[in-house]
Amino acid sequence: MSYTTIPYQKIQIPARGDLPSKIVHAPILKTALLYKDNEPFYFDSVVDSGADFCVFPASLGELAGIDITEGRNAFTFGVGGKETLYFHKVKVQVTIKDEPWVFECQAGFSTKMNARGVGFLGRDGFFDLFQEVAFNQKTKMFRLKEF
Repeated sequence: MSYTTIPYQKIQIPARGDLPSKIVHAPILKTALLYKDNEPFYFDSVVDSGADFCVFPASLGELAGIDITEGRNAFTFGVGGKETLYFHKVKVQVTIKDEPWVFECQAGFSTKMNARGVGFLGRDGFFDLFQEVAFNQKTKMFRLKEF
């Protein structure tokens, strides 16, 4: 079995209400949405064990050429409250140790997520590609174990 260990990256959390902005370390992978023959563009996605699905800002899906509101919609409840996600079958590319990994999944697109925000790589669609996904907050590293 092959393990890949990846360091967390620094990201800035914007100010919200009375909370000031701050820098945190998070498990991040460079991501692209591959749709039709459109040129891919890259953004960061958090490897998120709290996300049921892979979820991306609607604006990034639109940049990739996806007509977001034509997708199957579903209501979700999360930290941000209730919202509608629009699901599309997409190809996603993540970069792991300078190597591109491409997979297909049913990804949700959120109109509430910040256009400059990050995506979320969740349990259904990303985690199930691996035998193990482990996080080490002390060392600020995460590990992916292939099947």
